[in-house]
Amino acid sequence: MRHEMNLRPKPFEAIASGRKTYELRLFDEKRRAIRVGDEIVFRRTTDEAAVPVTVTSLQTFPDFAALYAALPLLQCGYTPENVHRADPKDMEAYYTPAQQAEYGVLAIGIERLRCPLEKLAGIYQVRELTGDDVPEMLRLAQGNPLYYEHMKLRPTMENIAETLQALPPRRTLADKQFFGWFREGRLIAMMDLILRHPKEDMAFIGWFMVDAAEQHRGLGRRLVEETLVLLASQGYREVRLGRVEGNPQSERFWHACGFAENGLGYDTDDYHVTVMSKTIG
Repeated sequence: MRHEMNLRPKPFEAIASGRKTYELRLFDEKRRAIRVGDEIVFRRTTDEAAVPVTVTSLQTFPDFAALYAALPLLQCGYTPENVHRADPKDMEAYYTPAQQAEYGVLAIGIERLRCPLEKLAGIYQVRELTGDDVPEMLRLAQGNPLYYEHMKLRPTMENIAETLQALPPRRTLADKQFFGWFREGRLIAMMDLILRHPKEDMAFIGWFMVDAAEQHRGLGRRLVEETLVLLASQGYREVRLGRVEGNPQSERFWHACGFAENGLGYDTDDYHVTVMSKTIG
């Protein structure tokens, strides 16, 4: 079953970042319908941003005093800077003591919906990339000068690190999986994948790059095909990407992967981006 809940910006961002893994609510009639395994879509009250999560656990308590005594408050929305001031009475801004006494309260264990990257592993290690991987990412990027030539940019530690946080409008880090394929500790390919964009049943490839030493062997095409199969198994029906116009290498590659221009595109200060898409389900 799918449920929807609204959240103010700060708790929304805490869930989107993965820091908040418990959502605290009154155990009223609406929340009594929630089951482990259900999906909840949290919507930010200030705009259209949404974070889908899976319910991993449900714990009930007579009131928030009992809940605060039992759960790790850093996973309930507090930060290292304010957790020392945490008080069950903080929740009275949302639910009165009388409401707590009447219904009890609920801690909903949640986990962001992600693509199960372990299914891509095969002979490689596949995992999400972090700031610690930027030097390896830079090495791989420097081996692909044609890509940066058309972008009128040179790869640096700074702009590589920025790609780990880059997002389309109205998306959060909960929608982004930037991951890499490794062989014996060496990064051989990486992909920036935006889930549920621009629609719920679509995904967007923001970046895909293969180590120059591994190119022209069919590896890149195979990794893309395996990723599309995984996305289709997760319910996605279409995948889009944007390629820099005028890069013949990129154009040939994505055509070989079955992508076609869909008539969309946009201009930046330095180049034109052509949007391509492929139906996968």
